[in-house]
Amino acid sequence: MKNGLSGTLLPLTRLAPTEGGFELPDWPGLRVVRLRTPHERDGRYLYVLLSGELLVDLPGGSYLHLYPGDAAQTEARHTLTPVEEAVILEWSPSS
Repeated sequence: MKNGLSGTLLPLTRLAPTEGGFELPDWPGLRVVRLRTPHERDGRYLYVLLSGELLVDLPGGSYLHLYPGDAAQTEARHTLTPVEEAVILEWSPSS
C-alpha cells in the first residue's frame, strides 16, 4: 500500500475461461467473456475488446469491427462474432 491506495491485479485475458465468461466480484454487470462462436445479445451493452478481433453485427446490416483497445456501445439486438477468438470486457447496466 502506497499513499493510502490499494489495488488488485486482474489479468483479464488470462482469467477468461476457455469458453464463456465470469462476472467480476463487487462489480455487478461487469463480465469478462471469451468468445469463439457468435453470440446474440439484446439491449444496452458496452464492450471493450481486450484481445483478438470482433465484429458487432447491428440492425439494418451495419457492423462495427473492433481491434484490441477498441470499445463499442449498443442499444438494440446485435450479434458478437469473433474473428477466430476474442476476449471482451462486457458491461450491461441492466444486470
